[in-house]
Amino acid sequence: MTAPGTGEKSWAHEDLQPSAAPAGTDPIANRPGQHGFFMIGTEALFLCHMPMFTMERHMYQVVLRASLPGEVMEEYRAGRRADPKLAFNLINSGDDPFSLPQLKSGRRTEFRADLFRDNDGERGEPVGDPFATGIPVTVENVVHFRHFNPDLPRPHHMTYLLFGAGGQAHLSHYIAQDPDFQHILTLGSVPSWVSPEQLEAGVLLTIRDMPSTPIPCAPSLPEGECPVLYEGRSDAPAVLDMTGAHDVWFSTANLLNAEDPC
Repeated sequence: MTAPGTGEKSWAHEDLQPSAAPAGTDPIANRPGQHGFFMIGTEALFLCHMPMFTMERHMYQVVLRASLPGEVMEEYRAGRRADPKLAFNLINSGDDPFSLPQLKSGRRTEFRADLFRDNDGERGEPVGDPFATGIPVTVENVVHFRHFNPDLPRPHHMTYLLFGAGGQAHLSHYIAQDPDFQHILTLGSVPSWVSPEQLEAGVLLTIRDMPSTPIPCAPSLPEGECPVLYEGRSDAPAVLDMTGAHDVWFSTANLLNAEDPC
């Protein structure tokens, strides 16, 4: 459910001081709070932040490489392998708030979180009870960190972040302007033309044959071979093999946009 009067995820509700402005109106300050992340990968764990265009502290597209305690990681792996398309997600505990810049700066490298097996695609709320609570999450690497900037134009073509490790590769759609969509998927194989170091650091791929608009209301990447440009460079064409890829998350809702375009 959303917090009354804010339109924000209930777990991300901003506690107001008596003299504070209404939630979400401060254009600069990043107050510590709760943040939701989708969990992907089995050999290496990656966390994709659930962003919002409408509230400063959530106006970030972030991908982290992280680790969990052994037994919890094994439980997650078993669930992910049993159903690769489930939207596993986690939220930092309410008594352990942080701001996303704290992760980027290295001031925070660990937080406690509750872990869930699924998520409501409309409201951005976890489905059911957590399968683990108060679990320490260690941030090993910040793969991608970018604040939304309305002054920067939307890419002309569909753009995705390619990242991965441990023999797996994933894609996350580059979110640019409101309205937009969040799409996360795991590839069936790791592209041979990107080095392990580049994959772990994350690279942007331009899908040459797909314009960035109109905003799709369902996953629309082609099956089979998909021509791409490495970092948008016309002199660095490549082919992305989509065989065996599976979607982990797709939404235009989830409180990402001010209004759902779909």
